[in-house]
Amino acid sequence: MRYLLSASALLIALVLYGALFPAVWQNREQVRSEIPAGYIIPSKFSRILALGNQGLLADFLFLKTATFVGGRGGAGQSLNEDDWRFVTSSLDVVTDLDPYFVDPYILAEGLLAWDAGKPDEANKLLAKGMEYRTSDWRLPFYIGFNYFYFLGDYPSASDYIMQAAQLPGSPGYLMTLASRLAYYGGKTKTALLFLKEMLADTEDPLLKKRLEKRLLAFEGAVLIEGALESFHESQARWPESLSELVTSGVLKKMPPEPYGGEWLFNKKGRVFSTSKFADTLQTNPTPSE
Repeated sequence: MRYLLSASALLIALVLYGALFPAVWQNREQVRSEIPAGYIIPSKFSRILALGNQGLLADFLFLKTATFVGGRGGAGQSLNEDDWRFVTSSLDVVTDLDPYFVDPYILAEGLLAWDAGKPDEANKLLAKGMEYRTSDWRLPFYIGFNYFYFLGDYPSASDYIMQAAQLPGSPGYLMTLASRLAYYGGKTKTALLFLKEMLADTEDPLLKKRLEKRLLAFEGAVLIEGALESFHESQARWPESLSELVTSGVLKKMPPEPYGGEWLFNKKGRVFSTSKFADTLQTNPTPSE
């Protein structure tokens, strides 16, 4: 009975908060913008205080966090480091209380990665979500995007987007995106294997045709990279040009570049194309990456 009364009291308090909140705060913009971040009760204690109502408490804390950020934004104020620590800690507790609650993960991506410039913190929360929301392709996709866009880590970006591409309901374009990231991240062979797996599972004629073309390009890149490695091992130097691979007998002939671009390489043995493996020819290759 004591636990029932406590739970009822918590429910009533949250309902009253939700009912009074809009009217009160709408007329108190100045107070709202000046509210301090406050203290977040650690998860192990929050679970006890929730008295079995973790989901309800998670909703309350999430609303409090979103309101805090909204208040600062509505007043045109930037959040400082203490504020962001509060947001990070709050979302961490919310997702500990209810790890299946998707909104905190999306908010973490939108706030921590973009506004706070803390993609690592966002990725920690998103990785936690992946442990529970195992069929949600958005979480590994967000992590992959953060590695690619904010952290410049192409291999990690590719790994996570590959995971996202294999989950039900994920957009078809993730497959090609993952393979391109793997290629430009120094994992050409991984991208090649992933493309072969995608091609085997694809029945759509249009997608199959596009994948076959991309697969041909990746096979050419892998072949040239293997020849570059062999040349470097035998000659203790890199060739002056790719044509030297043919004249030296390492390659019988250069493989075709199906997108119409020109093969290029850098002094790390990586192979690129001026087309960037896109149907529209581009003239800004990145052989120095």
